[in-house]
Amino acid sequence: MTDAEKLAEKYCHSMGQLLVDEGDLEEGIVFFQKAIDIGDTPYAWYGLSRSLGMAEDTAGAVGAISRAIKLAPGIPEYYYERSRLLAHLGRDDLADEDRNKAIGIDDNYRRIDTIKRAAGILEEAFEGVFHKPSCPVRSCPAYCCHFKDRLVLHGVTIGAWKLNALRAYFREKGLDERDFLEAFPVAGIENTDSLFSPHDIMKYNGAASVIFPRRKEHALGARLARDIPKGRSYLSLMWIDDTARPCCFFEDGRCSIYGAGGEPSLESCSSFLCMTGFVFVVLEHLGMFKEEWLAGASMAHLNQAAVEALVILAEDVYGNEELRACDPPDDDLKKKLIDRAERKISLVF
Repeated sequence: MTDAEKLAEKYCHSMGQLLVDEGDLEEGIVFFQKAIDIGDTPYAWYGLSRSLGMAEDTAGAVGAISRAIKLAPGIPEYYYERSRLLAHLGRDDLADEDRNKAIGIDDNYRRIDTIKRAAGILEEAFEGVFHKPSCPVRSCPAYCCHFKDRLVLHGVTIGAWKLNALRAYFREKGLDERDFLEAFPVAGIENTDSLFSPHDIMKYNGAASVIFPRRKEHALGARLARDIPKGRSYLSLMWIDDTARPCCFFEDGRCSIYGAGGEPSLESCSSFLCMTGFVFVVLEHLGMFKEEWLAGASMAHLNQAAVEALVILAEDVYGNEELRACDPPDDDLKKKLIDRAERKISLVF
């Protein structure tokens, strides 16, 4: 796909998801199909499959998710989704086979419903509590700074205020901005107002453009890619794989321009936390976080530990029926539950 086609695919895919979330399945399906016509991506087929399943076209949903699996055979949720659909069709033998494939890739799929329910409980409990927190997991290679395509497709754009701050940073360091920034002209490309904030579209070299960071040349690699964390709802992060390359501002495991311009990071960077980062931020907020947990720990261990802590906090504290029934909230009971959860979580690490 050309850059313009990639933007069109992103718009159609995003619109499909938005319409489905709003309950308009028919139009949502149309937009997913438009996205697929532009670019044969596994995540668009996945979205189409879920939409068709919601519309009770189970056979069509199986066909769509099968295409997603063919395009991306290493993503466990695709097998899990197909197992659910096959079970609905009465093909328990094939459903069990797919469920085992998902578990073979990621053992957490033995209890995926519990994990997803726990994630929802913690999201609800801490909604609005954190404002663009910085992830405390310093041993993470910052997977969220790696992309398998141009950064603009993920939404990492640089507005005018950030551009001015970066130019001051470049002058101070004696750097050439052309080594760090790319511009994408948007004139004549449809739906740019839906894909980019208006303040991120500006004149650059005489053309209305969006500005975004370049990527470095080296790829993430298979070793680190094995331990990629999940999104908040335990879904794979579709912009990352072993070919993903880091943002040019990524240095020594952190963002080198995190505070430039008086604002943390770039808007989309500072707003994103993977599930592992979110759980650690919650633990830090609750006073449970210990730096020694990170010493020498692999991301595989931390990702799994985060899942365990997530389930403990959801089941023992924020999903506790006795606590949820209290009106007004019983602070003593909550402290008692948190203390008990802390002892359990310490054993996990």
